[in-house]
Amino acid sequence: MRMDYTKCVEFVRKFASPGELHELMRPASKPYRYAHTTIHLTYFSMPDWLAVMSAAKSPEGTGSGDKPIYDVLRAMALESDIGAVVDFMRFDSMEPPERERLFRRLVIGYKLATEWHQRTVSDCLDGFTRKGSGRALLMELGRTRHTITVMPHWLYFMTLPHDGFRNSTPRGLRAGQILSHITDGIPVNERDVYAKGVPISSFGAGEIGTGAGASVVLYYSAGTFTDTRYADPTVGAAGFQPDEVLFHELVHVTRMIRGKETLAPVEGRPNFGNIEEYFATVIANIYLSEKGGKEARLRGAYAPPDLANPPNDWSVMKDPDGFYRNNDGLSMPPDRLMDTFLLTQGQFYRDLALLPTPPWFNPVRIHFKRSQKIPV
Repeated sequence: MRMDYTKCVEFVRKFASPGELHELMRPASKPYRYAHTTIHLTYFSMPDWLAVMSAAKSPEGTGSGDKPIYDVLRAMALESDIGAVVDFMRFDSMEPPERERLFRRLVIGYKLATEWHQRTVSDCLDGFTRKGSGRALLMELGRTRHTITVMPHWLYFMTLPHDGFRNSTPRGLRAGQILSHITDGIPVNERDVYAKGVPISSFGAGEIGTGAGASVVLYYSAGTFTDTRYADPTVGAAGFQPDEVLFHELVHVTRMIRGKETLAPVEGRPNFGNIEEYFATVIANIYLSEKGGKEARLRGAYAPPDLANPPNDWSVMKDPDGFYRNNDGLSMPPDRLMDTFLLTQGQFYRDLALLPTPPWFNPVRIHFKRSQKIPV
């Protein structure tokens, strides 16, 4: 049974000790620091966590009953005591002593889930520090005054129902936004993440971006990209390991904190749809090629042409050496994409172009050399 946030607050207030109440009512946050960059690794407040857990449901086509729900909860880092969460869904039928014992079990599960989220994201970020492209990304994320927060994606059960089990979503935040209660939805700041003067597609006619940039919360959970219990075209696909997805999403974040989003349409075989997915995929491929060497499978498509029957290796770039020659027939050729990159994020562009050990796939370096009339 789904428990709404108000009921979850009452439950925590009733059974928490005075010394732990303040901690449990706030989102648990731990800063990750690299040079001048700080990324806040943040977990739900306990009432929010309980509301999300009790709203958990199985992905479509996986059946009903307890087993599929248990599988979802296992993917949500609750291996320690999944039964406690299932029992919480039956809270109304419990006697008071049972409720108190249940609360203590839930606090342990909540703290373990918090630690798991923070550790798995931190592990990915640590991996970035060992690659030139990853260090360039982390440096770019610290070049504005805006804050960056990474929270679990699990609230899609409640407020992001169309995102699906295996996804990640960045959102612009309004100034002063509090994150202790997000499961009923929070205002999204699209005006400031959109480039100045650009029409905002999700708003009514006449609404345009300010280009001011905004703080961003990235909803991301590493567990969605390691769990293989659910059939999905992205399982095992190129570019869908946890660190690869996080890199891709943080590239989006670099444009949002600077107010550079446009969602300008891009047509062509890879099905990018817009410049944001095109750009994030191309820059993430630099990281993939640096991480995996010449054996790396680069991501050559944003989505399969047929979601119901995706071909094998649908996401793999077939001809990386021909990418810069626009062998995919993109309406915005790679050369023009790099022009935009140079104009909007010049330091990030230069950092990638001049990596001391160049990855074998690096359209930024090709563009830079051509602009300097250096033979490629």
